[in-house]
Amino acid sequence: MSSTQRCNAPLLAAMLACACVTAVNTAHAHQVWLENAGGQARLHFGEFNENLRETSPGALDKFKGVPTLEQQRTGAAAQPVQGQLGKDAFNYTVAGTPQTLFVAPAYPLIDRSKRNLPAMVWQPSARWVASLAQPVAPTAPLDLVPTGKPGELKVVYKGAPLPKAKVQLAAPSGWTREAEAGEDGTVTFVTPWKGQYVAEVKHSDKTPGEAQGEKYGEASYVTTLTFVLADGMASPALPEPPKAH
Repeated sequence: MSSTQRCNAPLLAAMLACACVTAVNTAHAHQVWLENAGGQARLHFGEFNENLRETSPGALDKFKGVPTLEQQRTGAAAQPVQGQLGKDAFNYTVAGTPQTLFVAPAYPLIDRSKRNLPAMVWQPSARWVASLAQPVAPTAPLDLVPTGKPGELKVVYKGAPLPKAKVQLAAPSGWTREAEAGEDGTVTFVTPWKGQYVAEVKHSDKTPGEAQGEKYGEASYVTTLTFVLADGMASPALPEPPKAH
């Protein structure tokens, strides 16, 4: 190694560490959410409240293949639905009138060795429900489901209520509000506007494990719940999408 390379080595290491942190923070800041209309479901990656949808080619290609959508009707078993990668979403054709749709795309393990930390598995998932008036059984490790009571949602982690979980609800305009789950894992929101809402909950579990054939030291979950209200006040539109750099 030359003297110039030795001089630049600390700078290079710092740049690599910064890039690793940026990758982790970008994943953590983002979410996946489902939209469903006219028999066509779309899984987006980005930030709903900022009207940011990642594209392909681009960040949407980071997932490990096209995730399989689970479609469930009342009283029936979940049915798998295969999709296709589109420009700004994974696209699915949904048959009939499902009660709920669910998907958990696979994201590569995040290497944090530059920060002397074990790998982290980031597990995003998304659920769509046809109505808040009908309770939905949780199926994901971290799930967010309607209880059937007006405006009430429940946070469940590995089959048990998750008290004190922070749930953020984004209104059709992108305006957000946060509530903390009670001891029974429930939160209640006022939803005055008609249109699409996206609720989000996050949870970190530092129990070591294995995923995708690799070991990890921390699991970070982010789950969204999408629902559309037909009644209410007219909502302002979502903000203009962020301009590409």
